[in-house]
Amino acid sequence: MKKVLLMSVVALTLSFTSVSAYDLRSNMLLLNADLRDVQQSFISSDKEGVKNSIERFAKHANELLGNKEKFEQMLPENKKHKSNEAVMSAQIIAHNVQIILDAVENKYNQSGKLRREESQRAYTYIEHACFRCHNIVRDEN
Repeated sequence: MKKVLLMSVVALTLSFTSVSAYDLRSNMLLLNADLRDVQQSFISSDKEGVKNSIERFAKHANELLGNKEKFEQMLPENKKHKSNEAVMSAQIIAHNVQIILDAVENKYNQSGKLRREESQRAYTYIEHACFRCHNIVRDEN
């Protein structure tokens, strides 16, 4: 009985820790999966899928990257000063997410071709923001 109780406490502690603490690797994997869903929706011309997946991605990206103090806690001591890059990436992502949402909703009454091109370009800017941040944060200096 004590062993079961001990295992339950350990499992609960681990689940609480993984929920409450920000784990950079698992969060990046989540963002990657969200972004992959956006890409697949683009490829299949699924407007609703694009809208849902880009909104989910934006929410997760802002939660992870948009708060300098929270992001700073995930970085090693010698890289904490690079947390500003994450915040900048969150801003770039938010701007480009809005471009994609405007295109999906045809906010500016544009042709389908122009909306697709603008939203796909915005998607590549989101990817670039991710890569830029990764390169800066992973840099040795």
